[in-house]
Amino acid sequence: MPRRFLLVGCCMLGVLAASVARGEEGFNWELWRELPIHSGGRQQPLDTLARETLQTVANGDSLADPITKQRLHPTAAYVSMMFDWRGWDHSGRGQLALVGDWHPLYFPLHKADEWDRLPLLDVDSATLRWALGLERGQRRVSPFQLAGATIEDRRTERRLPFATWAGRLQALEESGEELTPWEKEGVELARRLWLYQDHRMGRGLEVLPVEGSERGAWMSVAQLLLTKIDDTNDPSGDLRQCQQLFAQARKSFQQRDAVGFNRASEQLLSTLRQKGTQSGDYPSPRAMTLEVTYHRWTPLRMGWMLMLVAAAGLWMHARWRWKSLRAGAFAAYGVAVVAVAIGLGMRIAIAGRPPVTNLYESVVFVGAGIAVLGLILGFVYRNMHVLTAAATVSTAMLVMADGCPSILDPAVRPLEPVLQSNFWLVAHVLTITLSYAAFALAAGMANITLGHYLLRSNNQAVIKSLSRATYRAMQVGVLTLAAGMILGAIWADFSWGRFWGWDPKEVWALITLLGYLAILHARQAGWVRERGLAALSIAVFSLVVMAWYGVNHVLGTGLHNFGLASGGGGLVIFAVLLQLVFVAIVLLRSWRGDAAALSRLGHCYTRPPRRSTS
Repeated sequence: MPRRFLLVGCCMLGVLAASVARGEEGFNWELWRELPIHSGGRQQPLDTLARETLQTVANGDSLADPITKQRLHPTAAYVSMMFDWRGWDHSGRGQLALVGDWHPLYFPLHKADEWDRLPLLDVDSATLRWALGLERGQRRVSPFQLAGATIEDRRTERRLPFATWAGRLQALEESGEELTPWEKEGVELARRLWLYQDHRMGRGLEVLPVEGSERGAWMSVAQLLLTKIDDTNDPSGDLRQCQQLFAQARKSFQQRDAVGFNRASEQLLSTLRQKGTQSGDYPSPRAMTLEVTYHRWTPLRMGWMLMLVAAAGLWMHARWRWKSLRAGAFAAYGVAVVAVAIGLGMRIAIAGRPPVTNLYESVVFVGAGIAVLGLILGFVYRNMHVLTAAATVSTAMLVMADGCPSILDPAVRPLEPVLQSNFWLVAHVLTITLSYAAFALAAGMANITLGHYLLRSNNQAVIKSLSRATYRAMQVGVLTLAAGMILGAIWADFSWGRFWGWDPKEVWALITLLGYLAILHARQAGWVRERGLAALSIAVFSLVVMAWYGVNHVLGTGLHNFGLASGGGGLVIFAVLLQLVFVAIVLLRSWRGDAAALSRLGHCYTRPPRRSTS
């Protein structure tokens, strides 16, 4: 009987794996996932482009087929939308070759279908929703509804089509004129609509290097279908074969002929690779497989999930002291560190550079740094609370990086020209972010220390051990921050011809360094003890938040705007205020307890009045 159940289980797993690999009704989308394309200034698989496009347009990494209601992975959804666009069957499709802006021709050449009627586009601004005339509570709009919407232009007091209104505002923004917040959201909404139309029309899918191009340009699917190809510009016949195979694959898809679709797709992708290798710089299959594997297995997501298990196990062990909980938490912690290291390593291999480009990469690197530094300090001080703090804070960082793609853009971007091939830059950024990891770990341990005071714990041994580890983490942070500033000065001299220029990022790094130096000196001089050290560690971490996030997002000025983030300012301010309120509550409660204890102590030592002898 057990063997029978095992056999049935294996068969079910095999069927499930086959269905995942083949996709809807036997369509083998795996063939398309590793298709090399050019987008965002770099070569990448179609799987990556599909994910980033769906995330930008629909704020998600997958879509449900509007007809079958089956959930499609990004590549299947992307190719399905492109194949379903009927404009290529229209007799007037030749107009596309005569105009620069294709968006006004999207619906004249194509009758709105189920994809166009899906509510894909988020409209966050209540003012914008009201101006578009959306129903109460409607936070999403379909591309078809948005393309046909009108809006009142407050600058001219005229009612205009939404696309016309947004186009005028975009031109004003490019000319340097300041837009209101809701106008900016309107322009951003229009850009997402246009991005959706571009990719459905094949303009966003560049599949072949242009032979002889000095700028490394690639040919899009739309160009491939519109270009008139003959023996003059295609002596080998490969381009004409690509056109024919693309049309054949599209026809088979629309007829739901999975066998014909898979056969045509395999031949098409093989021909594209053959032609691409001959035409110019074409990526290797190994590079594409690596990136697809990175997205399929998501090691960074696995890392925070395992780290969350470790944090939960460590917190429960602190309460119940079960050895099995401690062993399981240690195992989860170690595997989580390995998973995060693998994820970072794969991302570095994919990008061909260290993680120094944007805020997302710095948050992931800080989360990894916290985990490693916590592991070291935890074993040095033999304190499980250090590991608990490290697991908790590292989990928070990794969850934030994985769960906020609209704020922390996870896309792999090429480096700015000023950042390329610069050892000093890489050393500077990695050292600075390592200091952030040390300060974040110190703040995490300080929260546990204050928790002991809040609960009026008498375990002074744990409090003192946590305080020593917090002090050591701050020392590591100060040393790495100072080293990072020196390395940054060397890089600035190479890039900008000066060591120090009072740039906002430089100023706030200096303020942060001085703040932590003040805490270390106060502790060394005996001005603050365990409780004061913990409170100051949390309070001064707000300087790190300002130097790390606030300069780029809040100020948005200076020469360090390479990793500019958008959104999330309210959440960051709320988190900082919540920490400061927690510190204030603990200090107030503990100071009252100290005052009461001193009062009782004074009462015990007060001598009774002497009796009169008279």
